[in-house]
Amino acid sequence: MKSNILSFSLMALCLLFLSACSSDDGPGTEGPENPDAATEQFVIAGEAATAEQAKTYLFLADKLDEGEITVQGNGYETRGSTMFALNNKAFSFQYNRGDPGFTEVFQLNQKAKLEKVSSFSVKSVNVFLSYKDQEHLLAYNIGRALNTPGSAYWINTETNTVDKDAEFDQKIIYVDGKFIPNYYAFVYSFFEFGDKIYAVYNPRYGGEGEQDPYDYENRAFVSIFDQDMNFEKTISDNRMPFIGRYYNVMGLGQDDNGDIYAFSTGDVESDNNHAAFLRIENEEFDKDYYWDVEEVADGMRIHAGKHLGGDKFILAMVDRDEVKAESEGAKLAIVEAATKEFHWVSGIDDWIAPGTYAFPLFINNGKAYLPLSLEEASVTYLYAIDPDNYIATQGLKLTGIQNISGIGILSNETAE
Repeated sequence: MKSNILSFSLMALCLLFLSACSSDDGPGTEGPENPDAATEQFVIAGEAATAEQAKTYLFLADKLDEGEITVQGNGYETRGSTMFALNNKAFSFQYNRGDPGFTEVFQLNQKAKLEKVSSFSVKSVNVFLSYKDQEHLLAYNIGRALNTPGSAYWINTETNTVDKDAEFDQKIIYVDGKFIPNYYAFVYSFFEFGDKIYAVYNPRYGGEGEQDPYDYENRAFVSIFDQDMNFEKTISDNRMPFIGRYYNVMGLGQDDNGDIYAFSTGDVESDNNHAAFLRIENEEFDKDYYWDVEEVADGMRIHAGKHLGGDKFILAMVDRDEVKAESEGAKLAIVEAATKEFHWVSGIDDWIAPGTYAFPLFINNGKAYLPLSLEEASVTYLYAIDPDNYIATQGLKLTGIQNISGIGILSNETAE
């Protein structure tokens, strides 16, 4: 069966600051003109900690591991709350559930200032895939009912336009080769592997026909498509629950041997609800590989995580008891999936908010970064986590900036 179907980190200045931040030097401007700035800079999406109303700004920084930036005289206001940077451009997406969304595109000009170069409207999108060739960004709106298709937009990062869009049937649930017509895929993320696209998701009951006791959440599903998003097949495994977590916790990573490791948060009421890893080889789950992470994590389950490179992942672990998880916060760990090695991260003694939506972990050049607001709510630090020694160190200080929701790299070498 081959048809074109698919169903398929948040985030007005105070009166006290009005006299200090004018319209020329406060958040919402293009940022300071700096002819001596590095050609390559990091772009950071976050909110002004002093604002009466939450607004997202894009800030620039030369480094992530040291230094300081401040809200004063820095920041370009954007309507979006989700930011992806690729092909030396920052794409900022506004999410309005049920209403049209809005996308703004920024890049560095030759004066190392952020400049808005384009904008366009698409449906509110909440799932993304940055293609490895950097030429396209796939943005996807989840259809939230059995017979409501998802909407996909292929954004050309050269022209800053939508090359094409399509609706996709999300009824792609198969168990042991049998099609399950009354369930649909609530897509969490997409993953590019060679010339294939993998989709991970949570099955959702469509309200019609026979209902599974666990709504199939106790199974791991991956649907496989070609590069044009033609559906090929769905694979599943009953040794762990669904893969990933909603809002872009992909739950997949490819090692240097071409194997794919997938993790489940175990956040479901079932007999097999442990947070665990499985391995995918040759487009099938490897029946000889299973790793119960919860067994080596003092009974804590995976809350969120990201692939660092090779077989390494950084994970945010929480207690299964929700009250205890909130009071004690999350703990970070680095795992090596191939050899089943688990290492707690040291260097962060402060409470890490688990969060109910997105967990702010960002990856750059194989190193993870976690933003934390400490004693002062208006000051955020980026903690840099070394995947080789499992130590977190305090890095960039962001004064007057909070709720970091995205980090990327921009270069102005191609700007006119």
